[in-house]
Amino acid sequence: MIDLAPTQQGRDVVLYNLQACEVMGISPPEAQWLHTDFWTQRAHGKPDSGRGEAVIINEPAPMVLRTYCRGGLVRHFSQRRFMYNGLDATRPFRELQLLHTMHQAGLPVPLGLAGRVSRFGLAYEAAILMQQIPRCQEVHQRIQLNAMPNTLWQGMGEVIRRMHDIQVYHHDLNIHNILIDDEDALWLIDFDKCGQKSGHQWKPGNLERLQRSLLKEQAKSASTYYFNDDNWQALLNGYQQPIASSPNSR
Repeated sequence: MIDLAPTQQGRDVVLYNLQACEVMGISPPEAQWLHTDFWTQRAHGKPDSGRGEAVIINEPAPMVLRTYCRGGLVRHFSQRRFMYNGLDATRPFRELQLLHTMHQAGLPVPLGLAGRVSRFGLAYEAAILMQQIPRCQEVHQRIQLNAMPNTLWQGMGEVIRRMHDIQVYHHDLNIHNILIDDEDALWLIDFDKCGQKSGHQWKPGNLERLQRSLLKEQAKSASTYYFNDDNWQALLNGYQQPIASSPNSR
């Protein structure tokens, strides 16, 4: 675990990954940086409709601010508040720790810079500030327009295998949460409600979730969706290959 250097600022507790901030070349973020309104009132921050309640930030560094929201039926009663069971059980604390673990293992994930926990009695609201992956798009967007070579599908399988090899379970492994940049490098994102799990029985289900998301988007597409059985087999081939230890190059 990394020391997240929590700092109390009024109602907010701000969690800092100082090491990640240094890598990004920014000072530890102010508490207001962890609030959506601060950025949406400025030209260098804009909502990103593609990733839920997120704001894309360009200055002082390329970052993404994501506010944690509930899903399912419970969101109709309390969209942004969660029960508080201690700082180390909050969503930003857990996601920042997981991102750090994955980054240290050399996995292609964004740097987690800071988190906010705002207390409201027995409940809390929260947000996380992360590195923005430059010049990228969802793989879903890419294959709506062009076919990807099987070498990239194989590479996707290899990245997922590396994630599974350090026992990281992705709660929402779907084709929207895998990005590809303009150099054809693949990135994994959105690690809310994810974590390290023991055993191996859950890993096939993680892959099946990704396959279901591809088939769902293919069925919804009004035009060509560049995904087929050969692509999926290439992904499985990449996943099944023995993976050597990877250096921390990101």
